[in-house]
Amino acid sequence: MAQENTNATEGYQMKTGWGTIAMLISATGMGLVPLFSRWATRTDMFDGTMGLNAGDSIGALMACGRMGMGVLFFVILMVATHKVKTFKELKLTPAIALGGLMIGMSLACYVTSTLLTTVANAVLFIYTGPVICVLAARIFRKEPMSGLQWICLLVVFIGMLFGNNLMGFGDNGFFVDFNLVPSTPEFPQKGVGDAFGLLSGLFYGLSMFFNGYRKDADTTARGVWNFIFAVLGAGVITVVLNSLGANPGMENWALNIHFTAFNWIGALLLWVICGPVALGFLLVAGRNLPAADYGTIAYWEVPVAIFVGLVVFGEALTVNTILGGILIIGGGAIPSIKGMLSERKAKQQQEIAENLTARIAEQEDIEGL
Repeated sequence: MAQENTNATEGYQMKTGWGTIAMLISATGMGLVPLFSRWATRTDMFDGTMGLNAGDSIGALMACGRMGMGVLFFVILMVATHKVKTFKELKLTPAIALGGLMIGMSLACYVTSTLLTTVANAVLFIYTGPVICVLAARIFRKEPMSGLQWICLLVVFIGMLFGNNLMGFGDNGFFVDFNLVPSTPEFPQKGVGDAFGLLSGLFYGLSMFFNGYRKDADTTARGVWNFIFAVLGAGVITVVLNSLGANPGMENWALNIHFTAFNWIGALLLWVICGPVALGFLLVAGRNLPAADYGTIAYWEVPVAIFVGLVVFGEALTVNTILGGILIIGGGAIPSIKGMLSERKAKQQQEIAENLTARIAEQEDIEGL
C-alpha cells in the first residue's frame, strides 16, 4: 500500500501512489486532444491548409461537448455507485465551482489553440498552468516548496521558452526573442492560436489550484459539480467567440458546421477519452497529490502531444523544441521520482519499525512467562 500523506486541515489522507497513476492517465488523455480535435474538425485531418468543416474557433464548441459528456459520465457513475445522497449532501463551495469553471474555460481555449497553431506551441503554452498552480499554492495555501522544486519549476519554464522558440539557438548563436510569428502558410491565425494557448495555461493553473481545496469531498460527487461548471466555462468562451469571432467577419461561426461521419467519430473520441476519462482522473489526482507533485507529473502530456504532432501530423521538431521538451520532462519528472523514492524509503523504515516493535513485544511476552 502506498504511503499516505495527511491533509491536516481536511482530515483526509492522500494516497500518493494512486494519485500518481491517476495523473499519468489523465495527462495521457489530455495529450491526445490535438489528435482528436483535428480529426473532428479538419476537412482533411492531415492537411491543415484544407481548412475546417466548421468555423475557425469551433474548438470552444467541441470543449462544450467534451464537458457535457463528463457530466453524463459522472451522473451515471454516481447512480451506479449509490452516491446520489452523497451528492445531495455535498456542500457546493466557491472552490468546487471555480475549479470546474476554470477547467472548462481552459480546455475551450486549448482546443481552439490546437486548431490555430502548432501542437508544440499549444501544449507548451498550456503548461504555464502548473507553474501558476504551484506558485498560487505557495502564496495562498502556504504549501512548502523545497529548493529542488523551485529549481525544477524554473527549468520547466525555460523549457517552455525553448519549445516555443522564444529563446534558443539559431544561425547566429543563442538568442532571446519574444516576438511570436503571427502567421504561417499552414496556420494563418497562428498568433491568435498562441494567445489562446496562453489563456488556456492561465485558466488551467487556476483550475488545478482550486481543485486543491475540499479534499474531503467525494470524488464522484465533486466530479458532477466540476463538469457542470466546466460546461458553463466552455460555454462562456463559446458565446464570446460566437459573438465576436476569432477575427473580424467571423461572427456566428458556431452556426457554420458541416461535419462528415469521419469528423463525428473524432468528436466522439474527443468527448469521451479527453473528457470524462482524462478529467475524471485529474480530479482523483488533485485529491491525492500535493500541488507540487500534481503540477510536475502533469507535464507527461507534453511528450504525448509532441509525439502526436511529429508522427501523425508531420510537424518537424527543431533543436529548440527538442531541448525544450527535455527540460520540461526532466524538470517535471525529477521531483516526482524523488518523491516516490522518499516514499519507498519511508515505507521500508515503517516496516522495519513495525517488525522491531513486534519482536520486542514478543520477547517481553516470553520473559513474562
